[in-house]
Amino acid sequence: MMRYWGLDVLKCVNCKSFPLELHPIEQEKQEIDTSGIEKPFCKVYCGYLKENIQPGKEYPCDECIRIGIKTGVLYCPNCKHWYPIKNGIAVILVDNKRKLNKDLEFLKTYRDRIPEYILKEGQPVNLESASK
Repeated sequence: MMRYWGLDVLKCVNCKSFPLELHPIEQEKQEIDTSGIEKPFCKVYCGYLKENIQPGKEYPCDECIRIGIKTGVLYCPNCKHWYPIKNGIAVILVDNKRKLNKDLEFLKTYRDRIPEYILKEGQPVNLESASK
């Protein structure tokens, strides 16, 4: 299951930019025992709070780790590439390995829950380019 802490390590496969933006569509709260795990879980970037990790700051890791993202979008603000999260798995593939018709179908299915700038300008496919 995709988790916010994944943003601490994931980079855009197109331009290698970091961090990616996460836009959850469907989330699931889960019971997870976090005792004995060093906090913060993230070392560089807290995707839950959308900020760089600051030494000495308390982070809501116990709350964050319980949220599984079943469906959503990862987005690179640098090159405008987006990547779907389906069934809890982030599908981060280079353009020539993607099934653009499936990506377009994903955008259409969740158009009311995806930011407009991704729908209109997202790469490698978006609803604007598909309608031309």
